[in-house]
Amino acid sequence: MSDCLHCEINQLVQERFARGDTNLVEMASMMVESLADLILLAPDSDRSNVMAHALAALGQIVLEKGGALEGGSNATH
Repeated sequence: MSDCLHCEINQLVQERFARGDTNLVEMASMMVESLADLILLAPDSDRSNVMAHALAALGQIVLEKGGALEGGSNATH
């Protein structure tokens, strides 16, 4: 296992994909459920802020990695 959570998650996703689990909607839903669990670890008063930052980061990273924004991705790895 890596010290990088991002790398570990991507490795698990790639392994499932390689095994033929190509239902991307289902995999995305499971990852969203994990994100929800993570957000719920925050104190009640911080949850909306954590969720807003997570959603903003998701949008930014999808745009960057998808090539919609110039300058490439600033995302991890």
